[in-house]
Amino acid sequence: MSKTRFKSQVAVIFMVGLVLSGCSIKLAYNNVDRLIRWGISDYVDLNADQKERLNVEIKRIHYWHRVNHLPLYAEFTKGLAVTLTDSVSVDEVQALFDHITGWVDEMEGEITPVVINMMISLTDEQIAALPAKLEKSNVEIAEPELDAELADAQALWAKEVRQSLRPFVGRLNREQKAYIERRALGYEPERVLWAEYRRRFQNALLSLLETRSDRTKFELGYRELIAKRETFYGPELDRIYKVNQRLNLETGIRVLSMLTERQSAKFSEELVELSEDFAELAAEADDLASPSST
Repeated sequence: MSKTRFKSQVAVIFMVGLVLSGCSIKLAYNNVDRLIRWGISDYVDLNADQKERLNVEIKRIHYWHRVNHLPLYAEFTKGLAVTLTDSVSVDEVQALFDHITGWVDEMEGEITPVVINMMISLTDEQIAALPAKLEKSNVEIAEPELDAELADAQALWAKEVRQSLRPFVGRLNREQKAYIERRALGYEPERVLWAEYRRRFQNALLSLLETRSDRTKFELGYRELIAKRETFYGPELDRIYKVNQRLNLETGIRVLSMLTERQSAKFSEELVELSEDFAELAAEADDLASPSST
């Protein structure tokens, strides 16, 4: 599994997650600092000094992202309605995802120094609590498919596909649902393998954290670890991910080609609205002071 495919998946999951969260994109984006802090608190109980430094960095990165990325998202999303319904191929959709990974690379470049500083600041007590908290997350990821029958895992995949499409196209008709059910037979369970990959990566990270008193050594080690994270996937996850990724793309493209006139209109409207939301969020930067200038 390439790092590019991993990053494109992360980007798409993030975008879809915002849509499925029940919040408007603008509400979610304007509160992303709070969401990040909540996410971090699942793993580390930060002290007052760490919280203060993190808040400063989140504010800076949030402003940077609003100014540098949201206008690109707005323009990109505006053209998706035509691109994704105009006899698009799997390779063309994959090219769209690969385009998104360029933005993810830029975000990673901004975020990595912050992560390094935060990890170096962790106390022995905070690190001692990490394994249990990480494992709790791993168990939650694996749980839906752990000891599950193949048919149940495939049914869950079909349900998630339907749920991901509904915000954009509305209720699916019988033919579309039947097609998704047929394609579900090609899904191979992967959640347990994802949890196992995470455990291997986390063990390497926990070992690296023992070197954090030597900043240079830790920073070099962390950057190397991130750069080679695909080596922790293992051949089985790599194979299954490729199979399921192809399945996801083919299924999504086929369902989009089956849209009714009413569904197509909703799809276009939703993407235009999403584009407008991105543009409005980007414009709000004019009313905000750049954190670097304060």
